Amino acid sequence: MAINYYHVIQNCYYMSNDEELIEKIAYVLASQHRTNILDYMGNGMYTPKQIGEAIGVRTNHISNLLSQLKKQDLIYCVTPNMHKGKLYSLTDDGKYVLNHIHSKKK
Repeated sequence: MAINYYHVIQNCYYMSNDEELIEKIAYVLASQHRTNILDYMGNGMYTPKQIGEAIGVRTNHISNLLSQLKKQDLIYCVTPNMHKGKLYSLTDDGKYVLNHIHSKKK
């Protein structure tokens, strides 16, 4: 799927560097699992187990995907000091990417 970068930049909310946001959008869209995770998380807080069950992916694979999304600053751990039952939520950039994806579905 080719991305029209000019169109993406025109619709940017300038939350951070334009190129960085474009790369984050492309990164998420390159994987159906990453897209599904962001779509499921929306504005809520969820455990890896909840996310995995909702999108049909094993928890150990979800943990890897969450780690990747965290490195891209698309999600963050709300409860970093907990060993089990950590909660994850979208960052502002994650919410922007999700809004962009939803706007393209309409």
